[in-house]
Amino acid sequence: MSFDDIDLNLLRVFDVMMRERSVTRAASELGPVSRLAAYSTAKRRR
Repeated sequence: MSFDDIDLNLLRVFDVMMRERSVTRAASELGPVSRLAAYSTAKRRR
């Protein structure tokens, strides 16, 4: 794995999800980028 392959948006979403321990609260904290959270979570599951 290369650092070029790391999506920093996923890291941000992961950080908020771990801090909040809830996808719903993380989406609220991320605010307008909650679509990013949904996309990132789906992308991570692939």
